[in-house]
Amino acid sequence: DWREVLKWEGRLEELLEAGTDINCDFTLCAFFSAHQMGLRSTHGSDHAMPAIRLQERRVELLGRMERFRDQGEAICSIADILLALRKMEEATTTYTRARDIGAAHGFF
Repeated sequence: DWREVLKWEGRLEELLEAGTDINCDFTLCAFFSAHQMGLRSTHGSDHAMPAIRLQERRVELLGRMERFRDQGEAICSIADILLALRKMEEATTTYTRARDIGAAHGFF
């Protein structure tokens, strides 16, 4: 249940400090997914900004890990949330950011 995962969010920093990059990626992904499920389940936007903040941290981590395809996909997931929030200009800018990363690393 996504709500069980979110009970641990208060200890996120502690979990991230204790882990390797791979573990941090998994942890950020788990919390992002929980917020995404919360967003879908409640049809409200209270999970949107926490999800975006988590995914932005993951985007930074994936860049450091040189996992550029995953980084582009993570950025697209941020844009998807922005689109759902009807923030069209921000979503467009964010999709462009993902495309630029893909183009810079030979994915387009």
